[in-house]
Amino acid sequence: MNLALEAPVLSLGAGQLVTLDDACGTRISSRAGTVWITEEGEPRDFVVGPGDAFLVTRPGRTLVQAMDAALVSLRDEDLPCPANEPF
Repeated sequence: MNLALEAPVLSLGAGQLVTLDDACGTRISSRAGTVWITEEGEPRDFVVGPGDAFLVTRPGRTLVQAMDAALVSLRDEDLPCPANEPF
């Protein structure tokens, strides 16, 4: 994923969903509110609360859904990630 801004902040309403394609290496931080995160090919889901962060470590699609009103920042950590291979 190639983000044009240094660390964009998304304002999400409760239940709002954001889809990130090929976001491997992106840090998702909750500044306020709680979000549910799932990565393509990962059997576990993750819940990230205020002040917590999650690093996307898989290629493919990542879903971020606000469990309540949330402010989420995205930052490209520029980490090496595996090639996007089918599962």
